[in-house]
Amino acid sequence: MSDTRVEQDVLDLGSTGMELDVRRVNLLDDIEARDPNSMEIWYGHSILTATLFPPAQPSDDVDFVSKTNGRLEYMLEAGVTGDGDDRKRRFPFGKYPRLLMAWMAKQIRAAKGHRTRNVDPETKTITIPSIYQLCEEMGLPHGGRTAKSVQEQLELLLACRISIRASGTGKGLNVRDTAYLPIVQAVRIINDEKNVGYSGATFRLTDEVYERLSRESAPFDTRVSTYLLKGRSVMPYDIYIWLTGSMKNLRHDLPVSWDWLYERFGDQIAVKKSFRRMFRQSLEKVKKVYPGLNVECPTYEDYIILHPSPTSVPTRAVHDAEAAASDGVFDVAMRSLTSVQRNGVRKAITE
Repeated sequence: MSDTRVEQDVLDLGSTGMELDVRRVNLLDDIEARDPNSMEIWYGHSILTATLFPPAQPSDDVDFVSKTNGRLEYMLEAGVTGDGDDRKRRFPFGKYPRLLMAWMAKQIRAAKGHRTRNVDPETKTITIPSIYQLCEEMGLPHGGRTAKSVQEQLELLLACRISIRASGTGKGLNVRDTAYLPIVQAVRIINDEKNVGYSGATFRLTDEVYERLSRESAPFDTRVSTYLLKGRSVMPYDIYIWLTGSMKNLRHDLPVSWDWLYERFGDQIAVKKSFRRMFRQSLEKVKKVYPGLNVECPTYEDYIILHPSPTSVPTRAVHDAEAAASDGVFDVAMRSLTSVQRNGVRKAITE
């Protein structure tokens, strides 16, 4: 994909207020007016639910894509899907694998070790009763074209394989450890030939993937992701997931080199100068829906600076979401009512 095409994808999201339709403006107003509720808080991993997946289908001569995170290198290998002569090795790509992995993380975290409609923690099994239901929970349209795209990307996602490499040196030795991680141990996909929306799937995640999604994922606001994924570019979303996860434990200013950013977010962008421009445009979009974010991009430096900032989802909202998952919405409402009765309305609102 050319740099011009990728840059246009970023601009297609609407970089000026004049290009925002009424629905998008309402969404921005809603994000500013209130914290996300429990249903709007999902969980993202900056690699497993974001940048590991290419923004578009790589060319046929690409065997794998990879991302580094400190000493770890994450590699994604395409799986084989299709039947008979239609079988082909392809990568999951674009926004749907990101949303699917984040949806899984949400279901796993919300289950809290208990069996639910979608999760069996004992066997690490995920059940998708129908693509229509999945689309609804991911905030996507229910149309046949969307359902078909989601189903195709789900199959590609479940067929791919992730490996994690760690390397080190010492005493004249070069040591490299590799863990191979298929997404699933077993999978059953049920395709409804008359209506793809009624298709579904049941699959058992590998232990490693299940644990990483349950423990290493950070909360994010799905209203924000809905806004940032309007269009073909996934860069604003990937930047948002990375930044809100990074801010959780950031206590001091952190310079991040443009070379590191290009390796992490610059897939299929050949010219670094173009990447810098697109990154800045994407960052400005993120700041619209993440107003507490404090990131500086010095004009003549080879780095940006992350300043300590609040996370996109306040800790209070995360605690409320976890309480809702544990006790149910009714119990949370009753607890709020009790607080009002005991302490008065003003005190209860500030809790």
